[in-house]
Amino acid sequence: MMGNPDGKSDIDCSNKGLTSLDGCPEKVKGDFNCSGNQLTTLEGAPKKIKGDFNCSANQLTSLENGPEEVKGDYDCSNNYLTSLGGCPLFVMGDFSCSGNQLTAFNQEIVSNRGTFLAGCPEIVEGDFNCSGNQLTALEGGPLIVGGDYDCSNNQISALEECPDIIVGDFSCAGNQLKSLDGVPREVSGNFDCSNNQLLSLKGTLEKVNGNFNCSSNQLTSLKGAPEEVEGFDCSNNHLTSLKRAPEKVKGNFDCSWNKLTSLKGIPKKVKGDCNCSGNQLTTLECELKKVSGDFILGDNEIPFTEEQVRDAFQVKGNFIT
Repeated sequence: MMGNPDGKSDIDCSNKGLTSLDGCPEKVKGDFNCSGNQLTTLEGAPKKIKGDFNCSANQLTSLENGPEEVKGDYDCSNNYLTSLGGCPLFVMGDFSCSGNQLTAFNQEIVSNRGTFLAGCPEIVEGDFNCSGNQLTALEGGPLIVGGDYDCSNNQISALEECPDIIVGDFSCAGNQLKSLDGVPREVSGNFDCSNNQLLSLKGTLEKVNGNFNCSSNQLTSLKGAPEEVEGFDCSNNHLTSLKRAPEKVKGNFDCSWNKLTSLKGIPKKVKGDCNCSGNQLTTLECELKKVSGDFILGDNEIPFTEEQVRDAFQVKGNFIT
């Protein structure tokens, strides 16, 4: 039981062992936080919330009977949701449904109101996070996202139906992608496609304003890699060549734990750290001229010395083996 709050300010009933939201006001002028309870339904929840709504870490299987209007963030993460039926079509802040049991955004819902197709909010003005579910596709997801888009750690095999433009970071890490077909045509922040089954980078962006991470895939070539990035991580792949690596790297460059015998194709300048450890390098001959950070070069075919490295390149930071 909620007691008798008036809804004129924030309501925080989190971690109280609640099993019901009976007694809630219809409208709340601030935030409403009922996270960390034992709720199995949102029946009794306020219908209009001017601030954030947080029902995370409960035992919810449905969002039906929840708020119809939320003007801040909407957090329903870490429940047992199998659909998003009942969530608003428009979210003015962040929306997180991470850590649930979603297999698809579009789900046929049967209720006392009849049968209908339930999906995600169509527009999320802030960040969108659906990570840690069992999604196999992004069909039915939001059409417009104003911040970061995180669909990592699902079972997604294709990126079709992803928004065209991501204003913040984009992460599809930890899925079952074999290609980047359907990738957004513009990502303003970091791009993370690590821990997939990618065989190629074909289809990705020409320029990434943030860091690009394609580590822990099955890449044998960097064909299709962005030409310009902030930082670039292609570690833990099966690369035998750095040909077609980005020409400009403004941050760190990491090609460690591949099958490289030479560094030919590496950028001429790396403004951060450069990590080439865990390969099969037998020579330092390459295009690299300057490393503004540390140069890391352990576990290779030949144990190169610091003198050899500093003779070959201008390294401003430390030499690390």
